[in-house]
Amino acid sequence: MLNRRQALTVAGAWLSAAAPLPEVRLSVLQFGTVQWVADVIRRHELDTKHGFVLRQTTLANTDAGRVALMAGAADFILSDWPFAAAQRSAGTKMRFAGFSSASGGIVVPASSPVRDLPDLKGRKLGIAGGPADKSWLVVRTAARERFGLDLASAADCVFAAPPLLGAKLRQGELDAVLTFWNFVAMLEAAGFREALSVAGCQAMLGISPRIAMIGFVFRDDAPAIGPFLAAVRDAQAMLAGNPAEWDAIRPLMNAPDDALFARLRQRFEAGMARAGMAEQVESAGKLLTMLHGTGGPDSLPPDVFWPAGDGAG
Repeated sequence: MLNRRQALTVAGAWLSAAAPLPEVRLSVLQFGTVQWVADVIRRHELDTKHGFVLRQTTLANTDAGRVALMAGAADFILSDWPFAAAQRSAGTKMRFAGFSSASGGIVVPASSPVRDLPDLKGRKLGIAGGPADKSWLVVRTAARERFGLDLASAADCVFAAPPLLGAKLRQGELDAVLTFWNFVAMLEAAGFREALSVAGCQAMLGISPRIAMIGFVFRDDAPAIGPFLAAVRDAQAMLAGNPAEWDAIRPLMNAPDDALFARLRQRFEAGMARAGMAEQVESAGKLLTMLHGTGGPDSLPPDVFWPAGDGAG
């Protein structure tokens, strides 16, 4: 039998020879909500608990994240499943694991006459996320299918980051802004109103508002896929109904006002309720057929969705 010193020597030799934990490189937007979850993961060491080390980089915009993923500079980004489907259809083995069913919307000044999609004709519309963003694709498709209107040409469209668009709306330089859900909440708190939600546009198309439009996009050969998604699932569970955790991440939320803080928390927690895999696949396939006219693939490629229940998919 080994004495204590011998046992410690053997244990030390084993630990020094053990392979280091794999690194997972997560690229996030400087204003993105996924960094809230990443903060929970790091503070509670959920990454090492699940057998990996989380490395986070901050990027300026959505396109930068997609470029980083395509170039191999990131393992996971938060994006939308139409992007993953388009890449998989083109031969790049991308996958999607749902993160949230929360959706953005079109925000206008409280006194604006804009109430529906046709009211945007001839107006200056700011759009967050770029021309291929999922919200813009859904809104364009709803306008085309419901009203026979191509907003890309009918409105004066400007693409920029959400903070800049919000500032331009406040300054009166834009008539309306299509932006992410957390920026919708911020603008509402500043006295603006949501004229139409992206979920409302999905309903116009007969698409379930419960499907996750945004989630983690990654390659088939990304490191520690299951462990990373399991850590995300654990972090979301820790946030659900836990005031102390929300107080801890509040500095990341840009929410000095208590009412805004509560609204952001409510919307985030509501977005954690998502459709099951069957509903997700059915709705996604139906939506992709419609999106084909606005730049998406015409059918859902196989295996684009990470299996439900395996990690946080």
